[in-house]
Amino acid sequence: MRPSFDDLSYFEEVANTQNLSRAAQRLGITQPSMSAAIKRLEQSFNTQLVIRSRNGVQLTRSGAALAEHSRKFMADWEQLQANVIRAGTDMLGTFSIGCHPSVALYTLPHLLPALKSKYPNLKLNLVHDLSRKITEQVVGCEIDFGLVINPIRHPDLVIHKLFLDEVTLWRGPTFDSVQNANERVILYCDPNLKQSQALLKAINLNQFQVEHSNNLEVIACLVAKGIGVGILPQRVANKSMEPLHRYEHNDAMVTDELCLIHRFDIQNSTVSHNLKQEIKAVLREQSD
Repeated sequence: MRPSFDDLSYFEEVANTQNLSRAAQRLGITQPSMSAAIKRLEQSFNTQLVIRSRNGVQLTRSGAALAEHSRKFMADWEQLQANVIRAGTDMLGTFSIGCHPSVALYTLPHLLPALKSKYPNLKLNLVHDLSRKITEQVVGCEIDFGLVINPIRHPDLVIHKLFLDEVTLWRGPTFDSVQNANERVILYCDPNLKQSQALLKAINLNQFQVEHSNNLEVIACLVAKGIGVGILPQRVANKSMEPLHRYEHNDAMVTDELCLIHRFDIQNSTVSHNLKQEIKAVLREQSD
């Protein structure tokens, strides 16, 4: 009977600790399982490998020889494993990235050129929706990676924090804050966003006539033309063709956190792991 890889790794731990109980504990197995592994090895080599005593175990000459050779075998195996994995991890394949359309506009123009330059053989499919729906699709294995705002924690998710943003009221360069201070001002917002809902509860709505749009870029455009003010993330406001300014008659603000999310099991793929690391590096560099 040939020795198994696990039995050799168990024996190596016994040789290191000189104690069956401690070796079993460190490997997370029971002592009977450890003893059975040693017995199988002794049967395989037809010789005694350890001498048991009250204080632990001692290696026989045969056991010491096996320990020396098994260490070299384990090192050679790890190198072989690394070579095989390296040969099979060319950055190929198709992956999906999901994010809100507004998040896409200030992240993907930086991210995709970097990914395409480093990994030209990757195919990336893009999905756009509300952050909470992107999160649901990542959990449901419909999307590989999500760039989402304030993700809800889930036991299957890994969440990597990237950078912060601020959501508040913005006005355009031609909007006369003094002239409109005592009038009901049009306030544009996306009612589907929790940030908008939070700010609407925090401000004095008697000052505003609230009107809805589910597109933040449209809101930014209307605000830039001086039609009213709008609830926008700072990074969206900064992408406006015309400069936007914070609305002077408001102090309310909500902090957003952009995160990269994926399922725990995606870490088992080296390609996925490398792609995750590159996404984190590019977007964190953008935030600096």
